[in-house]
Amino acid sequence: MKAFILLLIMLVAGMNANAQGIVFSNASFEEALEKAQLEGKGIFVDVYTSWCGPCKMMAKNVFTQEQVGKFYNEHFVCLKLDAEKEAEHGFFEKYQANGYPSFFWLDAEGNLLDTRTGMVEADVFIQYGKDAENSDLAAKLEDGRKRWESGERSLELVNEYVLGVLLRVHPIEVKACILDYLSTLSEEDLIKQENYRLMRGFMRNPEDNIAFRSLIKNADIYQTYEAGYDFWVNMYRMIVRAGSIFRDKPEEYAAHIELLESTGSPYVPMYLEILDLEQVLFQKDFQKGIPLVLKVANKYKENHSYLYSQFYYTLIIAGFFDDSVQDEVLIDGVIDLADAALTHTPSKETLLYLAAAHAKKGDYKKAYELMASEPFFPKPILSTALYPYLHLKAIHHQYLDKK
Repeated sequence: MKAFILLLIMLVAGMNANAQGIVFSNASFEEALEKAQLEGKGIFVDVYTSWCGPCKMMAKNVFTQEQVGKFYNEHFVCLKLDAEKEAEHGFFEKYQANGYPSFFWLDAEGNLLDTRTGMVEADVFIQYGKDAENSDLAAKLEDGRKRWESGERSLELVNEYVLGVLLRVHPIEVKACILDYLSTLSEEDLIKQENYRLMRGFMRNPEDNIAFRSLIKNADIYQTYEAGYDFWVNMYRMIVRAGSIFRDKPEEYAAHIELLESTGSPYVPMYLEILDLEQVLFQKDFQKGIPLVLKVANKYKENHSYLYSQFYYTLIIAGFFDDSVQDEVLIDGVIDLADAALTHTPSKETLLYLAAAHAKKGDYKKAYELMASEPFFPKPILSTALYPYLHLKAIHHQYLDKK
């Protein structure tokens, strides 16, 4: 009778575990391995951060579903790890996330079966787990590493091994591998579109490497591979916006200028002008900065009309829309800048730029009229991260979030 009652309790506990979704363990990596071997299961690891919206959505809407819990609790020992707060967990000694949320499936010995990144629906997430149990990712990783270590440097291997496998398993190694591959190419091969695509990942921070030097040296060729001004905007973000973070660090800023000048690119004078302009704006010398903005933007507008919107963005984060700026002449200059940005790059974002400029002047009727046409303009939209700089409140949660 006691045995029957114990069995009944275990069955009910199992049903409750499934009903509540995935049951995550607080075990160490070693304990998880031991538990997986004892129970004949694999290991599933959810890697998240506290600030990751998709991570929260997965935790709330997917992990809690009964069918998800039934599959994962039966097949895996499940761990849930905060990539920042639990960075010392033994799991991270072998594996690193390539974004959040990241999911890892391991066998009972701790060998990688598969890994995925991003939010998905419950049925897809279950299928991921099923696919992982039959994955050949570990074999591909081993084969690719052998080919790479043997000295093979081909675009096929970069795509299959470096981007197809290594990026998912050991993302920290990818940058060095791509730079290694690029260093083996001739000038003729460097300008090919497929190799430019590899360099796009380096257009975040300015560093003295073959990718940076090739991007600025072959800019006229590479820009033909992108739609509109996408290439030039990315170059602006790398050279100017990322470079500007050094403005309060004289030695690092001087090194950035020296690197730029050492390329010998015909675009160096333009970028130096823009960097000087950005310095003026971030010093909040708007009396000097606004006329200079219009002068520089008009000077290069024939081939670089995206500068109007980029300069407006800088004005926002530099604090032009603080209450302390009340000079109507300056505000009229910013209205002209916003109008040029909207004319040359029509979008929801630049439309809001012009509306914000008119609101800054106190012409709310004009601002309202402009925003009434917002549905007719294409993306991109303005990042909500800029709303505080414009004294705007994002109120969508008040009306869209489910109670």
